Amino acid sequence: MAALSITDESIPDLYGRTVIVTGGSSGIGLGAVKIFLEHNARVFNLDIQPPPADLDSAANLTFIQTDISSWPSLAGAFSIITRVHRASVDIAVGNAGVEEDGAYLQQCLRPAPTSEDEWAALMTERLSYRTVAVNLEGTLNFVMLAARVMKGQRDGGSIVLTGSATAYLPEQSIPVYCATKAAITNLVRSLRATLPQHNIAISGVAPSATESATLPPRLAAPLRAAQLPVSTGRHVGLAIAYSATARQSQRVEDYGKDDAAADAEGRWNGRVIHTLGDTFTEVEETLVRTRPQWWGERNTELARAQQRATDLRDTLLGP
Repeated sequence: MAALSITDESIPDLYGRTVIVTGGSSGIGLGAVKIFLEHNARVFNLDIQPPPADLDSAANLTFIQTDISSWPSLAGAFSIITRVHRASVDIAVGNAGVEEDGAYLQQCLRPAPTSEDEWAALMTERLSYRTVAVNLEGTLNFVMLAARVMKGQRDGGSIVLTGSATAYLPEQSIPVYCATKAAITNLVRSLRATLPQHNIAISGVAPSATESATLPPRLAAPLRAAQLPVSTGRHVGLAIAYSATARQSQRVEDYGKDDAAADAEGRWNGRVIHTLGDTFTEVEETLVRTRPQWWGERNTELARAQQRATDLRDTLLGP
């Protein structure tokens, strides 16, 4: 794994650049918003709740009340940014997320119905997964809208998603949350070979325990009691800002019919930074490099051959 040193000095001046952050009123999102403002970016905060009062005087910050789980609300926010404010979307941070309340695990372990009436009653229940609606569906829609705007811009843009260390090391008490964060990590992996063809980069951060609304007290308490590291929102915000602005000398991996020698340098793309306490570690490149060890050399060789055979990006996507 590649350890990184990221400080405020690692983030360039962002004067003239526009940043969108979902969930920017608290926790990790607020940490990122403050860092982008400190580096002179114009920031749009899309959140259900307004930001804290100490940001009321921030001239470069615009709050748009947005529920990212609602397509009309999210699309409306992008319309306001691009049409009313006539702003570009240079950096888009998909950060908004909610915790899991434990109901899914409880339902898994409830006794099954035993009578026809009980089964009939169960069939009338309306199941909803708020965690999926916000963390996954909302993020999918956010990426789609950001990419559509960026594709029409001369300089493209960068998308950064807030995942979680639970995508790699799941926490057994919050399975739905872990599933949504694993999906976000795989979204980064799935798009990292395609979006750069359209001058768009995508990357992620994978925070371990962090001071935020998605760290429930029942998990925070034992961590603090054991004096285990807990990151601040600002610390993860630095990883987000770095991911949105850094450069890389080579791709994480070649995909399908990619020319290994072409376009290897460019925006930070397809990478995930793990934050733990006050440390930063890029994890994806090492996972790719060691894949033959844990996936098997022959399995890796054949899987890559299948990817080459089914790489239809040029014919399916067009210009």
